[in-house]
Amino acid sequence: MHNRIVRNLPVRTTLALFAVCTLALLGVEAAAAGSTGADVTVYELPGTTNWGASGGIRGYSVGTTSCNIGDTPLNWCDVNGGCGSGTTSSDHPVIGQNIYRLKNGRFDQIGASWLKHGFISLNQSAGGCGDGSCAAPPLGGNQLGVGCTDPYSSSLNGGRPMGRKSEVNPTTGVFPFPEGGGGSTATIWNQRAAVAEADLDAALNPGARYFIEGQYIAPDDAQSGNGLNNASYREVSVEAVSFNLQNVGSTVRQKSAIEVWPVIDATVELLNVDVPSVPVERFHVARKVTNPSAGVWHYEYAVHNMNSARAADRLAIRFFGATTFENIGFHDVNAHSNEPYDTADWGNTVTVDEVSWDSPAFSPAENANAIRWANMYNFWFDADRPPAEIETHVLGLFEAGTPGEVEFLTNTNLIFVDGFGTGDSTAWSQTFP
Repeated sequence: MHNRIVRNLPVRTTLALFAVCTLALLGVEAAAAGSTGADVTVYELPGTTNWGASGGIRGYSVGTTSCNIGDTPLNWCDVNGGCGSGTTSSDHPVIGQNIYRLKNGRFDQIGASWLKHGFISLNQSAGGCGDGSCAAPPLGGNQLGVGCTDPYSSSLNGGRPMGRKSEVNPTTGVFPFPEGGGGSTATIWNQRAAVAEADLDAALNPGARYFIEGQYIAPDDAQSGNGLNNASYREVSVEAVSFNLQNVGSTVRQKSAIEVWPVIDATVELLNVDVPSVPVERFHVARKVTNPSAGVWHYEYAVHNMNSARAADRLAIRFFGATTFENIGFHDVNAHSNEPYDTADWGNTVTVDEVSWDSPAFSPAENANAIRWANMYNFWFDADRPPAEIETHVLGLFEAGTPGEVEFLTNTNLIFVDGFGTGDSTAWSQTFP
């Protein structure tokens, strides 16, 4: 039985919450998050490397340029015995790379890499990183100075051996170093962002759009409370035959890839679902609802784990009263290359008023297929009730702790007049006195 925290917010608070989300998505936040302490962000995603394919799976890596927007140098040390000033060999960032697809109203993750461990910082200046002036740090290349950038090319970020994501606590930024190793190199895509060619083939994916994402995790960044702005994304196109990825537009900084979905599609709502901890653990939950025929509503959910070490093992949606559920589905992105995690799809359960999906519990299945950091899973179904008749949503947390689950978008005390599914905030904001 999960202990739970309920996000049953007053209507005015809920409206304010969605206003904040909307502003963030449009890139008009008043100020960048994280100005105290070390704060590493992805300044640029300059390009990708296509390493080739084996068995219908293709391997990619994504270049990343970091930027320290904080007021303290960020440690970048991987030297045995440390680099001075109390640093250890684990005081450096790791870099994850992901690939996403938007197709037919569903935004899903189709590839994820192992981790590049940072090993030296070049401390360069670039416009848009802080005030554009790099302050040389005391430890030189063993730190990323305030306002400084450091480029890692896509080929460098795809160089093997890489580190396991399973070794990293994304909430605290703590991980062992040297990394444990043991990653498979049997195929060209091992340890890299592995994508099925069928997910990229234009003939099989008409009208699809694709996005790359980079994310840093670093101990001093996380422990300064700055771990929620460490990802950036960029749209790419897929070349026919070669499957090379070409940049489209610019890098969108300090935003996870899931945050592009409501920018493209105004009917999509996006919510930050936070687990109270120090530092805060964040999930993003996005939803799109359509009404394909009279009396039928189709629901698409995407759940992205930004930095939660506890991960998620359950999603439940409960309606007011008896509900008919059909067309229930699930999609994940598989761990690979000898990561210890299971890849079994989540099963679903239907009761008279609820549909839910679950992975096996942490005890005894510590390596079950939970939604771990930098991963996004999809859930969908049809129901004969509109979103205004949803009572609550529950996200179960995989690893032990308090709370055991987070309840959000609870309609016990409120129902939006537009059913919360149209993307039209005007309709429900006008219900206030």
